[in-house]
Amino acid sequence: MTMTRLRSHASNALLIESEPKKEICVKQLVLIDVMKKFKADGQLKRKLKIFLGVGLVGLLLVGALIIWAGVATVQHVASLGADVNVQEQVRDLKTEMPTIPALAKVGCWDKVQSLLTVEVWIEKPVADNLKSLKDACLE
Repeated sequence: MTMTRLRSHASNALLIESEPKKEICVKQLVLIDVMKKFKADGQLKRKLKIFLGVGLVGLLLVGALIIWAGVATVQHVASLGADVNVQEQVRDLKTEMPTIPALAKVGCWDKVQSLLTVEVWIEKPVADNLKSLKDACLE
């Protein structure tokens, strides 16, 4: 290679390396130009202020609705718990609890997982599988 070609390759390398910097400068210039146009255009400023104002009012309205819904829910649950009929039903349920069969015995979950495979249902009749599930999960 001759000396001029080396110089041209070197200058191309410098140009390639400096292109992103050029691009950034161009983007900054475009941004500065847009900001100047925005500052000069009073109509655009007015529209932006209206848009931001409406957005803020909407945000405040949604926040107030969320708070209102939370307070209303807490009040409803509190009034429901203070109801005498509900208290009696809860008391009755506590006394009837020992008579309700246990749904979560020790081997119940293992039996349910073993019945999730198709082979078990093919090898044994359905009645046997349901009986074994009932024995494992209910007293």
